[in-house]
Amino acid sequence: MPNRALAKREEARLFEAYERVLSGGGFPNPERAGCPGNEVLKAMALRRLGPEDVLNWIDHLGTCSPCFREYAVFRRQVEWRKRAAYLSMAAAVIIVVLSFGLWKWRAGPQPVITAHNHVIADLTKPLVLRGDQGPGKGPLVFPRGFDDVTFLLPEGTRVGTYEVAIFRQESGEPLIRASANASIERSLTTLKVTFDLSRISPGDYLVGIRPLGTDWGYYPVIMR
Repeated sequence: MPNRALAKREEARLFEAYERVLSGGGFPNPERAGCPGNEVLKAMALRRLGPEDVLNWIDHLGTCSPCFREYAVFRRQVEWRKRAAYLSMAAAVIIVVLSFGLWKWRAGPQPVITAHNHVIADLTKPLVLRGDQGPGKGPLVFPRGFDDVTFLLPEGTRVGTYEVAIFRQESGEPLIRASANASIERSLTTLKVTFDLSRISPGDYLVGIRPLGTDWGYYPVIMR
């Protein structure tokens, strides 16, 4: 603490000396007689010189405009770096706080859609993804809530037990899975399942259908 207090007092003396230099017309010192050199001035500005070494150069800085100008430049750089470090630290703290708040918001309870919907999903004609060209119709549309879905399967699909699941576009593990028996109704193979889609986010998904023990067949679906 004593060294730090002394450094502050001496810096005040430096600026008083600077005022004398300005008001008195300056001390040009073109020969740079007795100047400590750039490294010493920089060390003083960075507070890397001990009190005794600082005292050795106080009077010189008060009578040498070039030295004091160099010292003042170094001090401004030091102060700018301190402010930049404080701003960077403050920005980092703000980012952490905002990230934590966003995580809490996402992890918190999301609104649950409780609507009960009855949906007909016609798969008797080809379905196409958005932007695809060619014959067929657009993706299926499932409203979010509790959906009783009646799938009208393509012609020639056999009856039996089927598994139905909702996947993300990149496939992977099913988000929701159900199973039911397909039967013939009005000459169509019909599969009726119930999905709880109340917690599914809106967006593009895939619905997969397969007889037990076989590969999935995928169809595009939009959650609204």
